[in-house]
Amino acid sequence: MFLQVLGVLFLLLICAAGFFVWRLYRLARKRSGSDLATAIAVLPAMEMELEPSSARDWKEIQQLEYAESELKSVGAAHVGYYCAYHGHATIRVSMWNYKHQAVVVIYEGSSNGDSDHVRFVYEVSCRLPDGTLCVTSNQHALYDSRPARHRLVFREAGSILELLKAARSELERGEKISRIEDPKEYFMECYEDTTEWAWKPDQLRSDKTLQVLASVGVQVTEELMEDLVEMGQSHCVEVNINRARRKLVKNSRMNAAQWEKVRDRLVFVNECMKGEHLTEAVYELAGELSEVQERVIEGFEQNTEKLQDPVGAFQMLMQTLHIDAKRVAKMDSPVRTEVYLPL
Repeated sequence: MFLQVLGVLFLLLICAAGFFVWRLYRLARKRSGSDLATAIAVLPAMEMELEPSSARDWKEIQQLEYAESELKSVGAAHVGYYCAYHGHATIRVSMWNYKHQAVVVIYEGSSNGDSDHVRFVYEVSCRLPDGTLCVTSNQHALYDSRPARHRLVFREAGSILELLKAARSELERGEKISRIEDPKEYFMECYEDTTEWAWKPDQLRSDKTLQVLASVGVQVTEELMEDLVEMGQSHCVEVNINRARRKLVKNSRMNAAQWEKVRDRLVFVNECMKGEHLTEAVYELAGELSEVQERVIEGFEQNTEKLQDPVGAFQMLMQTLHIDAKRVAKMDSPVRTEVYLPL
């Protein structure tokens, strides 16, 4: 199974594969006893935190040192060591910046039930004007699918330098790559793009995802699928809030101290939201509501199962409730978003 999650932030494979799938499946079943929990365990993780780590945590330290010495020889700069978790798998990450042209990543993955059995995967990813290119040594890329603008290629490679050469050869003649200023941020952007796509309704209902779920014994009922789709919609909301927050930080004239004061008070409203997300935003901005306002909220929730314009609906709801808030920013990409502060 950990072959699926090696390269989890670029690759995020959801192809079920052999021994590790069944080990993790049994573990998930034993601990949860729920088809929903088992489905979540084998689908791409919605949240992924890169925890600071060190080379001392790696099992195959000599293999790591050899790969890193090769990267140093071509002028790559080390970004950091990290550790991430997906289900019951542990992924150790060594991230490198290759001349701001590519992010090179060495992964070592193991199942928590068999920590001595580890696998190495190398990846090289470049930012293109209209997407990304990821070249990986993980053969499960052959069975995976990605968003159209994220090109994923498997290449056999005996070393990390071979994979770098393979990445160059994959670039189409005259195809330009864009400079990567912040490798870790780029890393997380790739992760968010891929998970958002994987949790969209058409992907959750795709034959490939249904095969994955069936392979671990999940009986996909319409009720289960509705739960997964609802989770995917909430994930889309959160991903786009994170994107808007990063964009706001980049474009803001606030210094670090000013940002710290307002960061946790900001309320984001975007076009991916459903009625319940909008009412949550109202409570964040207004705090306690009167009985009359509560009745307005109830009526809004009952009559807004589908929203054509969530941002516009939020504005009308705020006016109807006579709630004032300061709009501090608005943006049209990647999705229409408005950012508010309570008064």
